[in-house]
Amino acid sequence: MQFILALHMCAAAALAFYAAHQVVLLVLYLGAQRRGFTQKRAAHASEILPPVLVQLPLYNERFMARRIIEAVAAFDYPRDLLHIQVLDDSTDDTRDIVRDAANAARARNVDITVVQRNDRNGFKAGALAHGMALAPARDGELIAIFDADFIPAPDFLQRVLVECSAFANPRIGFVQTRWDFLNRDENIITRAQALVLDMHFVIEQTARSTAGLPMAFNGSGGLWRRTCIDDAGGWHDDTLTEDLDLSYRAEMRGWCGLYLPNERSPSDLPSDVLAYKRQQARWARGSLQTVRKLTTTLLRSPLQAHQKAAGIMHLTGYFVHPLILLTTLTTPLLLLHPTPTSGVAGSIGLLSAAPLLSMAIAAAARRRTPLQFVRDLPPALLLGIGVAFSNTVAMAHALRTHETGEFARTPKSASGTAHPYYRLRPDWTMWAEFSLALYAVGAVALLAWSGTWQLAAPVLFYAAGYGGVWAAQIRNSTSEVR
Repeated sequence: MQFILALHMCAAAALAFYAAHQVVLLVLYLGAQRRGFTQKRAAHASEILPPVLVQLPLYNERFMARRIIEAVAAFDYPRDLLHIQVLDDSTDDTRDIVRDAANAARARNVDITVVQRNDRNGFKAGALAHGMALAPARDGELIAIFDADFIPAPDFLQRVLVECSAFANPRIGFVQTRWDFLNRDENIITRAQALVLDMHFVIEQTARSTAGLPMAFNGSGGLWRRTCIDDAGGWHDDTLTEDLDLSYRAEMRGWCGLYLPNERSPSDLPSDVLAYKRQQARWARGSLQTVRKLTTTLLRSPLQAHQKAAGIMHLTGYFVHPLILLTTLTTPLLLLHPTPTSGVAGSIGLLSAAPLLSMAIAAAARRRTPLQFVRDLPPALLLGIGVAFSNTVAMAHALRTHETGEFARTPKSASGTAHPYYRLRPDWTMWAEFSLALYAVGAVALLAWSGTWQLAAPVLFYAAGYGGVWAAQIRNSTSEVR
């Protein structure tokens, strides 16, 4: 029992450490707000506009391809300074849809090229690097990137490059805009995701950018300076989070990232648990691959000590999921066999409230009502618990092998409805989640039988998290497609 207690306390202490990091980011954000931080805008429009290359990496996006092509083809930017590359690695009829949409754009005098490879070597990173190699530098000293599920506004480039003068500082290597969510109120899953992602895009990215801490390009809805990409070594395909990898390599070379919280990039969220689990597992595996690849280099880099510390906390953010899994396994045992020190973990209660406070402040900034926040908070917390096992498995794969693994796309449809063409099926992790839910329920029953049912609240939360994710997967796999 002492060994179990030691494991539990180590996990609780580590979670408290990450909560303390969230406190730091929240303080930095509030400090920026108190100083009257506003997104800087140019006093007047620049007379010289840079050429821009827009890259659209696609893979089997029959429901999204036409929409994103039409959106970027409608950019209000000088036609002779805008070149669009559709990097289409699709193996289905998305290729035909892309070809038709590109032809329609050319008929409107839009400079657009379709690049179709016969393989997916390097996945998204490989497609972006291949496209850059085909486009001469004159096609774009700045490179904008949008995934298929985004719909940038026609004035996106004008607002970022002219009104915000985002690249006025020659050391700005990349610019990221705030993700907005078109389908956030579609269902309980999308609302839960949006609440957590708002914390990242409202609080964390703003804090890192304004405090000069390492920040990451989020893969879509932003622009890169081409010389920055080249100087940092280009796109690498040895991690599944190529955006995180390149961002840190660039910042260790002296480049900076700039976050524009007032410029929105509308997008769609995964609308079911199966798609969300796949996305999270890819991000978890990729983040650990990036940790393995860059930690030593980061510690030896010329960045200042506080920047290195913040970078390590950022890169290892997905470590909270194995820690949650460990507390899932140990908490019931400690409650059933209490020890004199088994309640010490409660001392982190105040720190644990930091993410909740960050989510509340972010929700208010996004003009969500208190009632909406209270409604969406429990499913957001339960969803985070429910995917802890599958994310831990993904991270274990990254530790076991140096192989990158497949870049498994997150299926989405523009309507937000399920479709059999891209429909996912649950994998074996679903039954592990079911087993964890049963384990927690059994512990609750034993606590009630022993007369200490009042201690069951944290265990019930674990049961609801894993059980809810399991039930949602059963529902997704058996429900009829609308």
